[in-house]
Amino acid sequence: MRVTYQRELIAKEKLDSIGIESFVPTLRIKRADKSGKPVWKRVAALHNYIFIHSTREAVDDIKKYRIPWLRYVMSHKERESKAPLYVPDKEMLNFIAIAGKEDEKILFLSDDEVNLAAGDKVRILAGPFEGVEGVYVKLKVKGARRVVVRIDGIATVATTTIAARLVEKI
Repeated sequence: MRVTYQRELIAKEKLDSIGIESFVPTLRIKRADKSGKPVWKRVAALHNYIFIHSTREAVDDIKKYRIPWLRYVMSHKERESKAPLYVPDKEMLNFIAIAGKEDEKILFLSDDEVNLAAGDKVRILAGPFEGVEGVYVKLKVKGARRVVVRIDGIATVATTTIAARLVEKI
């Protein structure tokens, strides 16, 4: 879903307080506080997006009565042009496995930075991303080989550099 005015973390807190499962990918960045002293701050990695795991009826109720500034992200597929975008559970779990690791050196990429058609579908065999399935690619921007997981129309996330011996083709 979309969240207006970059209130992703506020929306997540509200959803957590009423027992609704949600996910906001975050990054830790160093910023200066009011006195100029550097401090680490947690910020949303994908501005204006929050992923909610619930029923349509529950989300409609939340939008109407609790968080009116939530908006559906609509599907870009022609036959579903008036339907909210739904992410399959397995795809979401793979995305969370990578994007949910603040301390790893992951990248959030735009569609023009990744050529997914050239890569092979792979599963990571070891390390902090063990079991994640994605596409093994060489990125245009960094030149390193990484596994990327994509949610069409929303985001692509890339792992840290991964050696070919740590992935298996699926």
